[in-house]
Amino acid sequence: MGIVTDNNIVEELKSEDSEAYERLYKYYFPTILSFIKRNKGNEADAEDIFQEAVLVLLQKIRQPNFILTSGLKTYLFAIAKNLWLKQLRDKKVISSNNIESWQNDVELPHEASEKSLDQKLSEWLKRITENCQKILIAIFFYKEPMDNLIKKMGWKNKHTGANQQYKCIQQLKKQKAIEEGI
Repeated sequence: MGIVTDNNIVEELKSEDSEAYERLYKYYFPTILSFIKRNKGNEADAEDIFQEAVLVLLQKIRQPNFILTSGLKTYLFAIAKNLWLKQLRDKKVISSNNIESWQNDVELPHEASEKSLDQKLSEWLKRITENCQKILIAIFFYKEPMDNLIKKMGWKNKHTGANQQYKCIQQLKKQKAIEEGI
């Protein structure tokens, strides 16, 4: 095979080609290993997180509407980063209140000069209220069940939670529209 692109690897993964898994490990594991070692982890942690990230990636690419909107390395790194931060939070190495500062300190792998979707999303999140940042991160990045979030946030019921989520998404959409000049 000639030049291997991200889309080639995605297609190979969809067809369960074993070489694709080897390429993922060869090209993308070192970045994840480096990140986890810099952030209170070791090689065994990195291997576990990498395997979990690959499983999430496989689950995502098998969805019929999946479109890779960033580099595969950035996408896989973002999954691994979120899994690692969740593990640190669950082990109480970092608190939920410190997640934002950790996320701001994280360096994504360098892509082309155009901003990736992850970078844009991070910038939009920084421009919305702190409360909305916490809500959206909990719901979409940490898959926090709404029942848990209702208790943590002191909301009366699911309807209140759904309204808060809607308002926060609207804030995020407004920031996107401002950036795009709409």
